[in-house]
Parts: sequence; structure tokens; C-alpha cells
Amino acid sequence: MQKPAYVIAAVAATLAPLHAAPEKSNWYEEMKIGPAWSNTFDDTFQGQKRLAAVKGILLELGDEKSHALFDTETLGLVNAYEGFVHWGGTPWTGAHAKLVALADETPVFNTARGTAKWADASGSFDDKRPIPGYGNFEHARFNGYFRSGSTIVLDYTVLGSRVLETVSAKDGTVTRAFEVAARKNDLTTIISDEAKPFTVAADGLSAKSGDGLTVAVKGGKLAADAKNPGRLLLRLAKGDKLAAQVAYARGSDPKPAAAPDFAALIKGGAPLWKEKIETVGTVSTDTKEPYATDVVTLPLDNPWKANLRFGGFDFLDDDTAVLSAWNGDVWTVKGLKGDWKKLTWQRIASGLFEPLGVKIVNGVIHVNGRDQITQLIDLNGDGEIDQFKTFNRDVYVTENFHEFAFDLQTDKQGNFYFSKAGPVKSGGRGFDKTLPNNGTIMKVSPDGKKLEVIATGLRAPGGVGVGPNGEISAGENEGSWEPACKISFAKASDLPVFFGCEPTRQELGKGKPYTEPLCFLPMDTDNSGASQVWVPQGAKFGVNPGEMLHLSYGQSSIYRVLPQQVGSRLQAGVSKLPIKLQSSAMRARFATDGSLYVLGFRGWQTNAANESGFQRVRYTGKPVPAPDKYEVTKTGVKLHFAQEIDPELAKDVASYSAQRWNYVRSSQYGSGEFSVDRPDKAAEEAAVNKESKNVKQRDTVKVTAAKLLSDNKTVELELEGMKPSMQLKVTYDLEDKDGNPIKSNVTSTVYQVP
Repeated sequence: MQKPAYVIAAVAATLAPLHAAPEKSNWYEEMKIGPAWSNTFDDTFQGQKRLAAVKGILLELGDEKSHALFDTETLGLVNAYEGFVHWGGTPWTGAHAKLVALADETPVFNTARGTAKWADASGSFDDKRPIPGYGNFEHARFNGYFRSGSTIVLDYTVLGSRVLETVSAKDGTVTRAFEVAARKNDLTTIISDEAKPFTVAADGLSAKSGDGLTVAVKGGKLAADAKNPGRLLLRLAKGDKLAAQVAYARGSDPKPAAAPDFAALIKGGAPLWKEKIETVGTVSTDTKEPYATDVVTLPLDNPWKANLRFGGFDFLDDDTAVLSAWNGDVWTVKGLKGDWKKLTWQRIASGLFEPLGVKIVNGVIHVNGRDQITQLIDLNGDGEIDQFKTFNRDVYVTENFHEFAFDLQTDKQGNFYFSKAGPVKSGGRGFDKTLPNNGTIMKVSPDGKKLEVIATGLRAPGGVGVGPNGEISAGENEGSWEPACKISFAKASDLPVFFGCEPTRQELGKGKPYTEPLCFLPMDTDNSGASQVWVPQGAKFGVNPGEMLHLSYGQSSIYRVLPQQVGSRLQAGVSKLPIKLQSSAMRARFATDGSLYVLGFRGWQTNAANESGFQRVRYTGKPVPAPDKYEVTKTGVKLHFAQEIDPELAKDVASYSAQRWNYVRSSQYGSGEFSVDRPDKAAEEAAVNKESKNVKQRDTVKVTAAKLLSDNKTVELELEGMKPSMQLKVTYDLEDKDGNPIKSNVTSTVYQVP
């Protein structure tokens, strides 16, 4: 792991109480997450383990020991309690099937799952969502939250009226404070569910349950639910703007906190992380290779022990990048335009839900997490985020560990795009409960008001690409219904499409043909695909403007994609660019100077050397030893290079070798490699019902002739028995006319031979 020196560039600040345990051995027990943490949580309700909230925010309540969980779909508090969590969750412990669970064995109060927390216009709390238990309610929507110091102000709308809410705890009393806008309807909310009935005072200002919970209220009236006497309701009469307060205590009388000043709290408050960290970047002096790689040194040693596995980034300007970490942080780094002797890092936000995509539009930071796309807004200019504003949260989420939300890109019209993985079972084989957005690529309108699915049938799309003409692509991983890793691709005119994973076909994919990939990728080429990026016009990067580059998270590599249109079929090969990375290749963006910034981390299967890395790749002007054009011909292939090739080696068939093979697409995890020339029908049929990864039947293809064409840059190879194959690998060991080595391979999919 990178161990940079760092400098605290501000005076030491008094930290607000953040999630931390100072003497723990695991990093996740030491990391100070912040006063709000979005995640999926389990807990215990009346003695039974349960799913507490699919889209939940765990709130610190200001007394250094108490927490409350707010459900952003049902719009209510699930509970409040003393303690923190029992650890679980893939980004934290690495566990596949165990969620983070609340340490709430003795909660101050609880509410049941499976209902809306605010009644609809008919007075009903019934779950009337299209999929009960999941998604947004029509009458109640989450707008986001504000952070002022360590105080969180929840912001949501019920029956057209805006509600602001804070939650605090002191000396055994939990206080909920509300500011409710003018209302045309009475508003009613569930404030507790107890196993024993409530007794409500005649004035409706206090209530007690048989379980020892006492509740006091201002600005509204309490009532026991006639259908469920263990449920306590708060009623707010229609009328002008009002302030209300609910105070809870178990085993004693509540002592409510002072009413908050909501107007002040939503303007932006004191920063939590005053320290800025300076690192020194490493600028390569290597001019011998085609690409020089510079290292943006990360602030891994930071005062909050924040784990920085960065998985999304974009440029705020030429000097500043914004990066999101898998564990919920968002940071800025400044100094990219200079000599890199002083890179200044600032932690600007924390506690987001596994954010793996960042896109900046008109200066506004958009971050894509599992729960929603969030706009991050600095209200008071101190660099830290004060408003976490919901941009779009229509995506469905289940509790499955594998529902990663990958990437965030835009097209020329301003639409946003991201991908969502399928709910793979623990261990990777088979699928859990599948909801409408699982295994899809989604498009969100520029104003955030509309989400639509444009591609289905994906299993684990590690990233997306949006081409200059609206092309859509995704790096896909081997698994059930995915015989090998691949680059899924569709032109804008072909959308919507089905990319082949049957359990995530979704309604949109019914009746759609399987859109085969642009190219399959064997495990030694890419065992975990990520994003794609197109080379912009004017960029001097050693490859042609308009070309697609494919990022391999698993092999920490960047591939040049070489497409070929043969009749109605688009097929392609890939060739690895000689770029050395310190971590995986997950996200990449071109800077205005034509350099390529690459970001990656180590979270699942990858050969990445470091846990995280952020690097700049510059073209030095040296010839790139990878073909810039690859063509399948009737008798073989053509390889075209940007530089002239040594004729003697080019004409020698011993400079080349070739292999081909097929896969079997089925419900099994991945596929073996099956002969094209000597098909083994029995083995292929067996692969439909039983995993076949141990089958390795690649055909060695004889190179019967090699010639160098008149441009001295194109090599034409004749391959014995040229025919379609799901995988064709052509290896070459050449030199250019100056003796520089050109040694690599092109791995392609051949659907059609001209």
C-alpha cells in the first residue's frame, strides 16, 4: 500500500463526535464515518432479526453514544438506541451475505417495517407501492438532507408539504423536531410500534406504553392506532407553517431538547474536517516508453483513518478533481495543473452509499450511489458539502450485497447513465430476488425527473461508456449466463437492448433478441471489466481520436478496441496498451491537455498491486506497439500499425501464432473453452447443465503465410481454415524499422468472415 508523507495544512480542529473506536484492530472500526451514513441495515424488532431499511441513513444524535435509523423510502425513523453497529457488508468486512446490523438490543423506540411512516391522503399507512417493501411512495418523497456541523436536517415532502426534521439525544431522551410547511391536508405519522398498548393522555400531549416508553409532544396531538393499540401516531392539523416536537424516553419522563433554528441549519454550518492534507505527486521522467505514468499521491494517512478505495471521479476544473470512495467519502484534490509538488486534498463529504460514480455538470457535483444520484452543494463556500440533495432516487434496491451501482456518465444532450449489477447469490452463482433495475443500464433525464432502463440482461457491469454518437457500452463479468468477460455495446439507434443474462432480462427485455457482445474477453485478458472511454478530438494520446478504450479492473490494464463492420455485424478485437498502473483500471477521463487520468481500487478479484490508485497517463511521442486497425479477411487477418515494420520479421510465419475457441452460454457460471475445428458436442451439451471451466480445448491455428503490404505498416496473415469463432487470439513478435519491439496480441471475436 502507498504510504505517503502528508502535511496538515490547517490548524488542528476539534472533531465533532464521529463513528470511531480508537483502539480497534480493524480499519472499519477505526474509520470516522461522519454524522450520517447511508446504507442497507439489519436490526432486531421485538426480539426478531429483520431487514431494518433498504435505503437507510444512520444518524448520530450528538451525545457520542446514541444513533437513529431513518428510512428514506418510508420516510420515518426505524428506531433510536444507544450503541453503534455489528459489522458486516461487503465494502467493510468483505462479507457477501451479512449486512451491517444495528446494535439496538435495547432501543428507546422502534417502528415496524412494511408500512409507510406517513399516511396518504386517505389516511392509510398501507404499502401501496408497485413492489411492496421497495421503492418510493407516491405521496411521500425524500429530498435529501442538510449538514450543519454534526447536525443533520432531514428534508422530505409529504402530501405536497415540505418537512424538515432533526433528531437528537441527551440524558436518555430522544427528541425529534419538525418544521412543517403549510398544509392543505392533515398529516399523520407513525412514531412508535410497541408490543404492548399505549395509553394516551386526554389532552393528547403525552402517552405511555406498557413496555415503559413515555412520549411527549408539542405542536401536534398523539393518538393510539385504533387497529393496532401498540402503534402511536402523531397528528398535525392542516394549516399554516408549524413547529412540532416529539420526545421519547424509556423508563423515565422525557426531557425534550430546545427547538432548533431550522433557518440557520439549512444555510451551511461549521466544517467537520478543517484539516487539508498535502501530498507530493510523482511525475515520471521516463521518455523511453510510449506512455509515462504520473502518480497522484493519495492521503491514505489521514486524521479520520478514512479508507480511500476511490471508484469514481471527474474534473471540477483543470486544476481540481472530485473523487468518491467505495466507503462513502468524497474528496477533492487541487494542484493538478502545477508541478505536483503540492497536491492539496480536502474531505468534502462522507457517509454516502457505496458511491462508484461522479459526474460534474455546470459546476454541480453529482455522485451515484446505490440509493440515488445525489447533488453535493457547498452552501457557505468553505469547501465542505452542506446539502446532500436528491437528484434522482427512482432506482430499486434490494438487500443483496452485489447490487453495485457503477459509474456516472452523460451524453451530449445532458442525460445521465449508470449501470446496476444483478443480485448474485453469495459465492457468485445464481441470483437472489430480482427487482426491475437489477442488471441494467439506466438513463436519467438532465433534470433528474425521469429514470428509464435502456439495456437489460447484465450480471456485473463494472462500468459504462457513452460514445460521441450516443453509443452505450459496458464491461461485463463472467458468471451465470455470461460465458466470459465481454464488452457489451449498442448504437443509440438500437436501444433498448437485451445483453444476454436471462435472470435480469426484465420486462423491457421480453421478446428481445440477445445482443451479442462487441468482443468476448478470456480470463487472461480481462477477468473483471470496467468502464470504456472514447478518445476526444484533438487529444494526442498515441491512438486515434474517436477510438474506444476498454478498462480492465481485473487485469489493471487498458485495451485499445479495434472494431470492424462485416456486413450487418459489428465485431472487434482488443490490444493491450503498454500502460503501467499501480492499481486497477476502473474509471478514466481525458483531461483538457489530452492526458488520461485513471482511477481504480482493490475490492474484489483483481491483480491490482495497491488498494487504490489515481494516475495520469501521458503520451511521450514514441510509437505505440499495438495495431491501430485489425481486420478479419476471408483467409485470415490484417494488422495495421502506425509505424513501419521490419520486413524480415513481418514476412516470417514464425513471428506469429494463433488460437481459436468457442464458449457455451448457459445458466452455469462461466464456460470452458471448446474446440471450433473439432467440436465436442457431448461436452458442449454437458456444459449446459454442469460447470465446464475445466474444459480447455483451444485450437492451434496454423499461420500459413505472412506478408508485408506496400505501405510497410500492414501485415496480412493467412490462417488455416479461417472461420467464425467466439474467440480468436493472434500473437505477434515483431520489430519496427528502427528495431523497437512490437510484441503482443490481438484477442477478438469473429462473428462473420468477409
